[in-house]
Amino acid sequence: MITQLTNVNLIKHELKAENKQQVFEELAQALLENNRISNKDAFLADIEAREAVSVTSTDGIAYPHAKSKAVTEPAIAVGVKREGIEYGDEDGIKPTVFFMIASPDNGADHHIYVLQELFGKFSDEFIEEINNAQSEEQILNILINS
Repeated sequence: MITQLTNVNLIKHELKAENKQQVFEELAQALLENNRISNKDAFLADIEAREAVSVTSTDGIAYPHAKSKAVTEPAIAVGVKREGIEYGDEDGIKPTVFFMIASPDNGADHHIYVLQELFGKFSDEFIEEINNAQSEEQILNILINS
């Protein structure tokens, strides 16, 4: 499923963002530029609404996600910020790896299956491999082969 949802154009191996909102903006821009969403502001509003329910971060990985009418094609944008970003994690952990999951608001629970597949990969070794990757291509290979 991962190979249908992301590609090197949806991966940022060095995010420029300095805070959570900038992470959302940067990853949503990648989704827009790759024709996965039709309206960045509408999609970001849906992401923010979901984050208001509960913070989507665990063990150094953040996974902001939303079902949105702005999503034209399901996708995952991936970003890495090795220094970490303050995210409001209840344990005080600053995530370094970000998966922004865009699911169409068509009644399907597509995002649930994506989250399950991603969670199956999460480990300290997985985070370390992604943080050590030197390119978008290396990150994509880690995602596919983990």
